[in-house]
Parts: sequence; C-alpha cells; structure tokens
Amino acid sequence: MTIFDYTVLLKSEIKPALGVTEVGAIALAAARAYDAVGGSLLHIEMTMNGGMYKNAFSCAIPGTEELGCEMAAALGALGGDWQLGLEVLKNITPDHVAQAKALSIPIEIHVDETKESIFIEAEVTTTKGVGLCRIEDFHANIVYVAKDDKVLFEGEKVEAAAQGNGFDFEAVTVADMVDYVKNVPIEELDCIKGMIEMNCQLSAEGEKGVGLSIWKTLSAFQSKGVLGGNDMIYAAQKLTCSAMDARLAGLPFAAMSIVGSGSHGILCSMPVVSYGRYTGKSEEEIIRAVALSGLITIYSKHYTGRLSALCGCVLGGGSGAASGIVYLMGGGAKEVSAAMDHMAANLTGMICDGGSTGCALKASAGVYSAYLSAMLAMEGVAIPHNFGVIGSSAEQTEKNLGRISDEGMAPMDATIIDVMQKGK
Repeated sequence: MTIFDYTVLLKSEIKPALGVTEVGAIALAAARAYDAVGGSLLHIEMTMNGGMYKNAFSCAIPGTEELGCEMAAALGALGGDWQLGLEVLKNITPDHVAQAKALSIPIEIHVDETKESIFIEAEVTTTKGVGLCRIEDFHANIVYVAKDDKVLFEGEKVEAAAQGNGFDFEAVTVADMVDYVKNVPIEELDCIKGMIEMNCQLSAEGEKGVGLSIWKTLSAFQSKGVLGGNDMIYAAQKLTCSAMDARLAGLPFAAMSIVGSGSHGILCSMPVVSYGRYTGKSEEEIIRAVALSGLITIYSKHYTGRLSALCGCVLGGGSGAASGIVYLMGGGAKEVSAAMDHMAANLTGMICDGGSTGCALKASAGVYSAYLSAMLAMEGVAIPHNFGVIGSSAEQTEKNLGRISDEGMAPMDATIIDVMQKGK
C-alpha cells in the first residue's frame, strides 16, 4: 500500500456531523425531497432499512428537545438545508420546532426489511406536487431525486470510498497501518488534527453537564474516597463521555465522524488524545496515534458493516482507540494486534440498540476496555490464537466479527426493532 492510499481513505471517511448521523440522514432525505417541490406540506412518508430506523428511534434532534424519526423528517422538510449534508439541521430555529410540533399532517415511517445496507426514501407531498429523494449505502449519498414523474437527479450508486480508490482490504495488514502512521508526512494528516479539535470542543460543551454526565458521577465517588484519583482512565472517560453526552443529548455542535458515525469518531479519537496529553506526548505523536486508531476503526467496520447489530462504537472505535494508545505507549504491530484481539475477546456481543443517551455508558465501558487491552498488550499478554472468536491473526479476528455481525446477529436487529415498535 502507498501512503496516498491510506491518506485518501482517512480523508474520505472523516466528516463533520451534527447530531446522530441517522437522524441527520433522515432529515437530509426529507429536506431534499421537499426542495424538489416546495409548497405547503400535506404528507411525509419515509421508508428506511432497519438499522437506520433503530439508530434514529431514540435520538435527540440537535438544537432541540425533540427525538426520533418523525421529528427528524418534519424538521428536515420544514427548515433543513440539504446542501449542508449531515449538518442539514444546522440552521433549525425554535420556530421550526414549533411548526413541526404543530403539524397535523400524516408522517409515516416504514421499515423495509429487505434492505440490509443504508437505505432511506423520502416522499414529501405538498400543494405543489410530490418530491422524492433516495439515499443509499452511505448516510449522505443521495442517488435519486424526482418531482412528480420528472427525474431531477439520478446518480450511480457510490461504492465505498476505499473501493472507489482501489483500496483492497483483503491485502491490508496491521503492520501496514502502523508503518503508514510512522512515516506519513504530518501535513497529510490535517483531517486528524481537525477531528481532534472538533471532538475536544464538543467534549468541553458536554462537560458543562448534559445527558448522563458520567464524569460527574465518577468525580462524586472520588470525593467520597471510594474511587481512585485522577488517573489516566478517569481522564479518558471524562473527555470521551463528555463528548458522547453532548452529542447524544442533541447539543447544536458537530462531532467529527468516521465511517458515518459521530460516536465512532469520538471513541476512536478522545481516549487516544487523553492518554497522549496525560503522558505529555507531542501533538504530532498524538495525531499519528489517532490516525492509526482511525484506520483500525475503518478496517473493523469494513467487515462488521456501518450499521450492525453489534455495537460498532466499542468494537470498531474502541479497537481503534486501544491501538492508538498502544502506539503512544511505544508498541508496534505485534502489540496493536494483541490489543485488537483483547477488545474482541472482551466486548463481542455488546448489542447496538440504537443511538440514545445510553450510548455514553457503552462508550465508558469501551474506554476502560481499550486501556486494559493496551496495557495487557504492552505487558506481553495476548489471547491465544483460534480461541473463541479470536482468529489466527488480528486481521482474521476482524473478519470473524464480520461473520458474527452479518450471520449470527442478523435476527437481533429485527427483535430490537420489534421491541421498539411494540414494547412500550
């Protein structure tokens, strides 16, 4: 692999996102469909794959106190700017929220069980006609727009960024990725610097007290003398969970996402940044470590899928974080591989039940596991090969997780969605 391959891969997968990306994608489709016709709203109908529905079901809408698919669609149609991509709701005002809550039109949400990858179709009926927008494969990938029977835009399905650049994951090794981050010119990693800055800003907002405020609870028990002091794991949980709390509570600040997820972007970056700063590493060292974390996250998600029944935040982003921490501890490909296997042995089976404030709890567990995995690896401890889900190599382990996600846990999503729809 060339340095250019990995640089392009990182830049293509790291994007700003306002709020949970599934909510943003639903709003984006509705906004584009409405823009195709204009007029006064009469009816909104949204059809999406199960993973999209699940992840948006309990999600806060950024800049509001509202939740879920219906409100995301309504706000997208009423005031969304589709040209902003996943920041489509950036300019939503309280007036838009009031209008959305006062709507008396039907807003229908359907789950298409035949769609396995990302799929959203928005049909917006107004006094001027019917607008249609379709998104496929990636959260912001609009492939079809029409007004009534007239096609306004029809694009080819976009292949994965990696595949589109001739990137062959089957040929990738952990050693390749470690070698890249050691040698790539630092100026090629501006996207990583931007990721660190944006997610740290988000964390600072969350630290003020929103969502579950996990770090405040940890601090309270520290003050009682029953929990350890301000160690490296506490510092990482504070930085990471504050960013997660801010994002999942719907604060109007963007996260820098990776593989279409702000939570993945937070978890693959903040624990690594925290360790680097805690131990006095240079900015360049931290940037390189986060770059490795990002690559491992992308690699893992290539096999488990962008939306899956497994919690990709901890298994993808967390494995990346463990790898980045190992790098800052002075480890190489051997130790990174061991840390990735530790994460799989520990957290495989943690389900994704959609985006909600509870994701911050999973992130906290992911941070602790990432640090433990890194420390074990640096002490020369490794899970035996071919043990449970662990393969003959870290690369094979990630492929095994992909099989578990695709084959073993596919029925899980259907059950979770059924619980959401009927379990109240």
